[in-house]
Amino acid sequence: KEKWGAGKTSGTYVFQQLHLLEHNGKKYTQSVAIELYLARQFKLYGKNAEEEYQIDSLLCTFDDLLPMMGKIVFAFSEEEKKQVEANKKALLEKLTLYYSVFEKRYVANGTKKYFLGDHFSVADIYLTVLINNVYNLFKEQCPGTKVAPNVMKLVTRVKENELKTYFDKYFVKESLF
Repeated sequence: KEKWGAGKTSGTYVFQQLHLLEHNGKKYTQSVAIELYLARQFKLYGKNAEEEYQIDSLLCTFDDLLPMMGKIVFAFSEEEKKQVEANKKALLEKLTLYYSVFEKRYVANGTKKYFLGDHFSVADIYLTVLINNVYNLFKEQCPGTKVAPNVMKLVTRVKENELKTYFDKYFVKESLF
């Protein structure tokens, strides 16, 4: 916490906010830009412009959802706490829409092993982490199984295989559904 305050005013955090990736003496900022940079570095980005669009579109949903989630998770003042239930309702409505779009796209892609087909990508990572975080926030209210059953199967498969070590080490050990 102390490092954050000092770093914010000293210029460590370029935009005075997280996220920050420091690699080989360079600072990389902005969550989606960092995700795309790493996806390219590790060959987890799309194989063509259509796949890249689908990835970009998924990652951009973070910009829509994060402020809404923040109003729930970081409600500290009495006024903010009074708004939590209304903010949860608004977020659940938005999530229901987004999950249904994720489902339609995954079905259109053939509901294969991964979101984009036969190759693991940052789309699979993003969906798995996002949906797990949403579940941890809402538990049984999570709209996923109702509106995105195929995406939920994908997320469970990725969580239990490709991202198993990551989830075992960094996330609460509970079932998604």
